[in-house]
Amino acid sequence: MSEITVIARAKAKPGNEEEMERALRENAEATRSEAGCISYSILRGDDGVFMAVERWSSRSDLDAHMTTPHVQTLMQTITPLLAAPPEISVMREV
Repeated sequence: MSEITVIARAKAKPGNEEEMERALRENAEATRSEAGCISYSILRGDDGVFMAVERWSSRSDLDAHMTTPHVQTLMQTITPLLAAPPEISVMREV
């Protein structure tokens, strides 16, 4: 199996950046200890845009991650904070 890289981009509504950052940080901390998580970074731009760059050992590890309680909590928390739906790309190195 090949490693998987996920790049997720989300823009917070104005005034919601701090709450968004807090939720993303909490999720990142929980995620980094999951089986198959190679790395998980959260980036923040000055324009309210957040990006997650994740590396996983396999697609099955990523799929398992998406079903965890902390990911479900994250999605419930950030959905009302978003200016638009997040953009998520799942990629393999070539």
